[in-house]
Amino acid sequence: MGTVYLAFTPGGRPVALKAMRPELAANAAFRDRFRQEADAARRVHGLYTAQVLDADPDADPPWLVTTFVPGPSLQEAVGRYGSLPVDTVLVLMAGVAEALEVIHAAGVVHRDLKPSNVVLAPDGPRVIDFGIARAADVSPLTGGGFRIGSPQYMAPEQVTEGPVGPAADVFALGSLAAYAALGRPPFGEGDALPVMYRVRHEPADLSGCPSPLRGIIERCLAKRPADRPSPEEVIGSCRAATAGRTRQIPQPWLPPAVAAVLADRVAASVPARTEARESRAPGGTGPGVLAPQVRSSPTALITAQQRPAAAGNLPARPGARPSPRRWRPGRAAFVVLALLVVSAVLAGLPDSRSPATSPPAATGSWLAGAWIGSASQPGGEVTHWTAELTFPRSGQTGTFRFMSLGCSGTLIVIRLTPARASVDERLTRNPRGVCAPGGTMALSRAGATGMRMRWQDATDRSNVATGFLTSADR
Repeated sequence: MGTVYLAFTPGGRPVALKAMRPELAANAAFRDRFRQEADAARRVHGLYTAQVLDADPDADPPWLVTTFVPGPSLQEAVGRYGSLPVDTVLVLMAGVAEALEVIHAAGVVHRDLKPSNVVLAPDGPRVIDFGIARAADVSPLTGGGFRIGSPQYMAPEQVTEGPVGPAADVFALGSLAAYAALGRPPFGEGDALPVMYRVRHEPADLSGCPSPLRGIIERCLAKRPADRPSPEEVIGSCRAATAGRTRQIPQPWLPPAVAAVLADRVAASVPARTEARESRAPGGTGPGVLAPQVRSSPTALITAQQRPAAAGNLPARPGARPSPRRWRPGRAAFVVLALLVVSAVLAGLPDSRSPATSPPAATGSWLAGAWIGSASQPGGEVTHWTAELTFPRSGQTGTFRFMSLGCSGTLIVIRLTPARASVDERLTRNPRGVCAPGGTMALSRAGATGMRMRWQDATDRSNVATGFLTSADR
């Protein structure tokens, strides 16, 4: 329904922007409905959604902005690497169901939930693009037998143009979960009309679907909306199927090949300033700000740059869960945005591209603030966890937390340059006894909002690990 852009706030934070198609922009009824739907979508605040931050239905073209989620889409992950493990699909279903809970509570029905609209983030799935499909129902796109939605993931009531409510999203959840588990849509592929006929009249093809997924998916794919479970019931079924193992998202929750792509996307979320150009928001209004000329994937909304080593340092028990990260940017900051047309597949870009550093800042300024990101380690019981480093704007000390491990302590800056820092780490809290008592960190800038971390154990010099953190303040 539009063109997706990688955009940046004036402060440099990446966001995702969708500019509507001309056929929609020319329709006054669409603009009115789009305004209503965007206002409703802004009320959605969930851990498993990409927050709608701003929208302008009166612009030319109308546009909508959401938080940026680095990671491959479900469609990309399955398309490149095949079906996902059972536990991964259960976590996926529970996370998307939780997203649907908050979307429906805000009075919004997604209506186009499909694998390209689910992004696989470090701490679980994210649902994107809600709040647009219903607005498009009043546009010329719905004429001539055109139906809003993707045929393979439509509910029967969408096919027959009947009343569409929250249960239609549950049906779509069942279809995308089957796609994740089997590597194919449950009602087949091909021309839209035969697919829609099968959605309306034939049972889903779930041959080969492993237990216990099959039972949960079959309930979601009931032809009658009243026979489908609620999102809350889906979550309960997923938890029951794993005997409580989905109470916390295990790390990594994705298979190794997909987790490696995810590490690429997290690291690549900081664009290279050396390739920046001046650009303006849709419609040409407002002052231009820098936008990198790096093409990206329209579904994952990321840039392509050098993949950092995504390894960490501290052993811990299995199942440690990283704390979810909340983004709370203000609305007004997103009215003027710089854009990057997103039109090329990331896989086609070379991995040899190195992130360029920003112009040198005053000593100490780049290190100040909170830095949060994923880390992993070659060995140990838990190989993936989250880290947060915090430094004041002035002074030579800071703090660290490894949230999923329960460890924390102090940081003493030993050496600082405009691009690098050497830090002494001293543990002060270790409730589970899993963290090393101390070590040193070598920190280096990666663009305007990224940091590479290399940690070395103070007593075992062979225990070396790295991680990639992003600024929570920029």
